[in-house]
Amino acid sequence: MSRYDFKEHDPFAPIVYTYPNTALLHRETSKYQEIQIRQHPHFGRMLILDDVVQLTERDEFFYHEMLVHPVLNTHPDPKHVLIIGGGDGGSMRETLRHKGVESVTLAEIDERVVAVSREYFPTLRSGFEDPRAEVVFTDGIKHVQNPPRKYDAIIVDSTDPVGPAENLFAGDFYKAAAEALTENGLFVTQSESLMFHAEFVTEVHNRLKAAFPIADCYAQSIATYAGNWWTFSVGSKQLNPRTPQRRPRMATRLYSAEVHRKAFLAKSIMKKLAAGTIDW
Repeated sequence: MSRYDFKEHDPFAPIVYTYPNTALLHRETSKYQEIQIRQHPHFGRMLILDDVVQLTERDEFFYHEMLVHPVLNTHPDPKHVLIIGGGDGGSMRETLRHKGVESVTLAEIDERVVAVSREYFPTLRSGFEDPRAEVVFTDGIKHVQNPPRKYDAIIVDSTDPVGPAENLFAGDFYKAAAEALTENGLFVTQSESLMFHAEFVTEVHNRLKAAFPIADCYAQSIATYAGNWWTFSVGSKQLNPRTPQRRPRMATRLYSAEVHRKAFLAKSIMKKLAAGTIDW
C-alpha cells in the first residue's frame, strides 16, 4: 500500500497541518462532500471531509466525551436526546452509555458518512446497533424546526461553520433549538478554537445568550483540530452547566466530574468573551 503526505486544507484555519506517511483507504464524493479515510502511523484511521480532518482513532474520545457528557450529566435525568450531524457515530456511542437515556435521534444530512464510518471505524459504530437509536437522514435545522417530540438535550456535532454547516451557528437556529427542548433542557455545540477563532466563539456565545436564559462555554485541548484549544458552547433553559447533577457511571477515558467543573472557562475570560474583547 503506497503512502504519502496528506496536507489538510482547512478554510477556517490560519495554519496548515501535514500528516506524513498516510495511506489512502477510501475516497468518494457524496452528494454533499468528499469523504476520505486515511491511515496514519500515529493517529490510526482518519475521517476527512472536504480535506479537513474530522476525527482520528487515536484522539476522537477527547472530542466525543467532552461534547456529550457535560450536558448529559448536568441534566438530572435525560431521556430523549437529539444529535445533529455526528454521522461517524462517536457522539451517539457516548450518549447511549447513559443507561437512563431512552431514545437518541441522529439527524445526519449525508448518509454516506454514516455508511463509510460504520465500515471503517468499528470503535465508533456501536450505537448504530442499539435499539434506542434512530438515524434519520435529513437537514438537522429542519428537524429542529419541526421536531417530532421535545428533547432533554440537543447536541450539535457539526463540521466547521462553512458551507452547509454555517446555518447551524445562526441565531434563528438556536432559538428553534430552545423551543425544541424540554423545560430544563440543554443545548451544546462545538464552537471552534478559542485561540484562532475568538471572534467567532464570541458570536456563538452572544447568539446563545439571546436564545437561552443561561449561556456558557468550556474547552478541551484536541491535537488534531487547528487551534487546539477547542470550545463547546452551551445553552440551558434553567440548569447551571458548570454543576454536574449526576456522577458518571461508566468508565470514561477523559471525562469525570472534576474534568467537567474545571473545563469551563474562567469567569474573567467569560466576561471578555461576552464583551468581545478577547485579543490574544
